[in-house]
Amino acid sequence: MTAAPASKLNRARIQRLLQAVGSAPADIPADVETTAYDWRDPHYFNEDQRNRLAAVMTQVAAVLSERFVHFYKAEFNVTTASISQYYAGDLARQIDPDRGFSLPFGPDPDQLCGFLAVGSKAALGWATRLLGDSEANDDPNRAISSLEESLLSDLLTALTETFLRPISTDQALQIAANLCKGCPAVPYEVTEAIVRIVFQVQQVATEETAEISFILPCHLLAPAVGKPSLTEAQPPQDQLARLLMEHVQQMPVTVTARLATTRLSFAEVLDLSADDILLIDKPIEQPVDVIVDGRTVFYGRAAQVKGQYAVFVTDCAADGTAKTTTAPTIN
Repeated sequence: MTAAPASKLNRARIQRLLQAVGSAPADIPADVETTAYDWRDPHYFNEDQRNRLAAVMTQVAAVLSERFVHFYKAEFNVTTASISQYYAGDLARQIDPDRGFSLPFGPDPDQLCGFLAVGSKAALGWATRLLGDSEANDDPNRAISSLEESLLSDLLTALTETFLRPISTDQALQIAANLCKGCPAVPYEVTEAIVRIVFQVQQVATEETAEISFILPCHLLAPAVGKPSLTEAQPPQDQLARLLMEHVQQMPVTVTARLATTRLSFAEVLDLSADDILLIDKPIEQPVDVIVDGRTVFYGRAAQVKGQYAVFVTDCAADGTAKTTTAPTIN
């Protein structure tokens, strides 16, 4: 084959060639909506599960309102303010560990897994109102009396039991320690997925608002939102290996049979037309390459079965790495 004369390299022929090899740019929408990925969020719950969790917490908020009414004989409105996921390593960033009060809970006193947290100002205000003190001291740093601590503990215990009731289906959770100042020493792993649920508490008559937070591992809420818990018992290793192998065996793999290749200059490609003959770089007696994932794994010879091209496998390449395909060739 001889090279095409320069006069044949016109714009129309070049454009036709580029379209034939797929070089035309793809149509990309001008406006694409994107959402920044939050690396601090473990994304333990998907959108549907978060919606289910929000629905459960709306019901919990209604019962929490009843608990405040019971203690204060006044109308309260409790709503879900936020539900956020983050890693346990960010706990100090979410809650000041040295301020406020908390009430831990867990399966037993030796296994703390979460806690209720409330700010100092709100906690002391609620305690003094339970004492009937109409002129409460708003200093959040003042010492709490033993009587105030007892009354506050009763209130927070009732709130925590209300919160735990709908999520203690698979694992019995209970108050596992006494009321404490600051955050309790819950043994979280740094990369453990944690959820923080914040409720806003408003006394209707005075319109005063405060917040209470519940912090616990995400997996404890998994049953309530229909998510399989990662802490469930895992099958034996031999069963896992068998299941994995069954899954791998069902995965589709693209297999390519390559007769041979050749290289042409750009001008020669433009000069190709019907009835031209291309001489490829493999003698007729050499086998066809059977390529899997870019590597020649088997060798065979061309055949025909039921009116379709076929390859009769004759040999296996050593370790499946005998040859590696190269992209810049025209087959």
